[in-house]
Amino acid sequence: MRFCTITGTSLTPSVIGLGTADFGTALDKETSFALLDRYVELGGNLIDTAHVYGAWVPGGDGASETLIGHWLQERGVRDRVLLSTKGAHPPMSDFSQKRLDAESIRSDLNESLERLQTDVIDIYWVHRDDPARSVESIMDALHEQVSSGRVRYIGASNWTSERIDSANRYARENGLTSFIGSQPHWNLAALNPVLPGDLIALDEHERQWYADSSDIAVFAYSSQASGFFSGRYSRAQKPEGGRADSVGSMYANEESYKRLDRVQSLAANLGVTGSQIALAFLTSQPFPVVALIGANKLAYLEDSCQAGDLVLSSEQLRYLETGQ
Repeated sequence: MRFCTITGTSLTPSVIGLGTADFGTALDKETSFALLDRYVELGGNLIDTAHVYGAWVPGGDGASETLIGHWLQERGVRDRVLLSTKGAHPPMSDFSQKRLDAESIRSDLNESLERLQTDVIDIYWVHRDDPARSVESIMDALHEQVSSGRVRYIGASNWTSERIDSANRYARENGLTSFIGSQPHWNLAALNPVLPGDLIALDEHERQWYADSSDIAVFAYSSQASGFFSGRYSRAQKPEGGRADSVGSMYANEESYKRLDRVQSLAANLGVTGSQIALAFLTSQPFPVVALIGANKLAYLEDSCQAGDLVLSSEQLRYLETGQ
């Protein structure tokens, strides 16, 4: 498993990070522990969760963080992993109710620390943005938590590059903690315009900003396009039914299928899987990228982690995206 460095930090996250949105709810303790154990065995060290994970299931508030906290204690591996969690998400009942005030940030962090059974979060993310709130107030609130010693570094999830740039400029000018990472929606597929307005996808404009801003790492969620490049989908077998409906609505278009063709061709030439090619497309970029995966089976996890050793050339990256 390869690792990446993030400018201005002591962090060296593995290029494949483990997302845990379903841990403790759709995935029971036994399955979740097995996935966590195997991920660490394979060299992974970045575990990503969130205060809100599990809240969409009745009685599931905090399920992911709580389960990870139990795993950390039972296995005694806190010093071997980087804990990444997110807070200040709107309530599930009303996404218009923004929660980026200092008290909401403080309250969510308190609960996350208790659930995770740790004294410090390695990377703490604000889960959504509120463009109506000043970056000054948000960065002041986050810096307070870093100064308290309960957070090492901070990041922004679903923020535009313009807002991150503005926030970091204010932080630098005032001696405060800056964002060291961003979590956008990003994968090799061509995204249909269906994301909710508060989710941010990494388009060409955004990607160029990260390429020019080498001090900001990208932690890409939806990195595998929900299995679009796994071999389950094709022009003749379009996504349908259950979760596949969302895959279809987000990625089923001619450009995505052309990229799928090129993924399959390159995968055959290199003797790897399509999913590994799709992940390596992200982690081979000329700026630090961690691809966050969401595996529910050991076989899927192992396949994804193998991508952590695969590096694609700039020519291969261009071919996958443009066919040239």
